[in-house]
Amino acid sequence: MNNFVILIPSYNDWDSLNILIPKIHNVLKNLNKDVSIIIINDASTLKENLLFKEKLCFKKIEILNLIKNIKAQKAIATALYYLKKKNYNGGIIIMDADGQDDPDALPQIINHSEKNPEKILTVNRTKRNEGLLFKILYELHLFLTYLFTFQNLRFGVYSYMHPKHLKEILSNNDLCNAFAGSIAKNFKNRNTIYSERKKRLLGESKNSYLSLVYYSLSILSVFKYRVAVHSLIIFFLFMILPIVKIFSLFLFILLLFFNIIIFTINFKNKKFDLEKSLSNIENLPNGS
Repeated sequence: MNNFVILIPSYNDWDSLNILIPKIHNVLKNLNKDVSIIIINDASTLKENLLFKEKLCFKKIEILNLIKNIKAQKAIATALYYLKKKNYNGGIIIMDADGQDDPDALPQIINHSEKNPEKILTVNRTKRNEGLLFKILYELHLFLTYLFTFQNLRFGVYSYMHPKHLKEILSNNDLCNAFAGSIAKNFKNRNTIYSERKKRLLGESKNSYLSLVYYSLSILSVFKYRVAVHSLIIFFLFMILPIVKIFSLFLFILLLFFNIIIFTINFKNKKFDLEKSLSNIENLPNGS
């Protein structure tokens, strides 16, 4: 595969993009590939100020300006649907705008696409750069996710896919709940590479304890029926232990409330209409 598009969802990350995009250029300039960039501007409140002082190697840099803010997962879904409607036929790479997805991994991703063009690739995170408490909570999130889904989801949006995957990943609204969960659920057979999770290029991390909790619940909502089954299994397994029987009602209520939240998140995000998502793109040319 010789042509690629890099999708970058962004909200008020213009200054980071001014650093990131030249970094991507420096990594890819000698690879002799046709690479375009699509920035999905998720209704940023800061004015666009992309400034590149050198000639870049990209075929095109396009900005899809969203009229209403819909958060990163739905912004990615909108961009993928946009590519599907345009019958795009090249490799698709997705990465964050803040620089935490290391551009140095791009040659490895492209090398994978040449050997396995029709196989999903995820870039799993190794070392992280958040504080100790956040790292502990992140590991707890991974443990709970595995407990309720049997999925090891140590990756975010940094990934590669082939155009043939668009039909499958857009056939349901799992993508609007959580990108990682959607990839794990819809593509069992995928490849993995590993890359360090870098520090943000500029500013403070947008991750918070609350956002991590919601992110974890959103991933679980993709597997809502499996979570419900695992919850019942956990409840009955705990009931075998005599000491836990005293707390059986509390455990039942806790698991019930947990599942209600997950089904609610899933239902809320299922309402997102991909067919109408392109109407949220400002000045979209007719026929796109």
